[in-house]
Amino acid sequence: MKLLHIIKNFILSAAGIILMGGLPVLISGLAAKEVHWNAYWTTIQEILSAIIHPSELTYKVIGGQKERDLFPFLWEPIQYSLTVLFSSFFLAMLLAVILTILTMMFSEKIRQSIKFGFYLLESLPDLLIILLLQLAILAYYKQSGQVVAGIAATYEEKIYLLPILVLTILPSIQLYRLTIMTFEKEEKKDYVQLAKSIGLGKFFILIVHILRNAVISVFFQSKKTVWFMLSNLFVVELLFNIPGITRFLMSTLQPTLFTLALFSIFIPLFLFYNIGEFVLSRKANRGEEL
Repeated sequence: MKLLHIIKNFILSAAGIILMGGLPVLISGLAAKEVHWNAYWTTIQEILSAIIHPSELTYKVIGGQKERDLFPFLWEPIQYSLTVLFSSFFLAMLLAVILTILTMMFSEKIRQSIKFGFYLLESLPDLLIILLLQLAILAYYKQSGQVVAGIAATYEEKIYLLPILVLTILPSIQLYRLTIMTFEKEEKKDYVQLAKSIGLGKFFILIVHILRNAVISVFFQSKKTVWFMLSNLFVVELLFNIPGITRFLMSTLQPTLFTLALFSIFIPLFLFYNIGEFVLSRKANRGEEL
């Protein structure tokens, strides 16, 4: 039943992406009070054909004249973007858990002050963070002559460190907020009080019991954070000159290519969360066992 539920969700999501891929064609005539249904269904058929026969696809960038084969060209932007995205997510999750455990070790009064400080940081715009980091690296290079990290990618050299760090900062604060709320909720449960009554240390309870119960809840709530990261991925790729999948999308704007690019992001994330649920449901969520 669980497998059928996953298959159903995948089919419905895939159908939604395909229907959305042809939407610009459908509404292109709204200014003239027209809805192009025939052109829309023709586009849907082209998208389905492209999914079945991806090796036959070509692309042409905006302003370009020459058509090129889409595959295997598209694999590199996909790999680049997903590497930055997933690396940032795992780093943000790790930082959120570490910060949460450290915060939980303090008293309630100090804990509230720490949380308030992080909530203020969450209001900072991504663009400001990116520019400040780039300026800091340039200033350090000017003073020391040492290159700490690349600030822009080239076709000969890819950069990972700075884009990953930039994409990590605000999501880590968002995940920290989710994690601290989940930990505090678990802290009030009976099994924690029982663990304290038998003399178990606070740090041990946080790591062995509360973390194992909280990790699944945080994992599923992190979906909103991943969507937030995807919305910022284009800004990161643009400012760091990264030839990723979101920049490729903006350079083509063709319905078939747009849909395939969406699938290149959706499928890895769909597999990630379903496999993650399968693994965590067996390895975690046993924190109440004393």
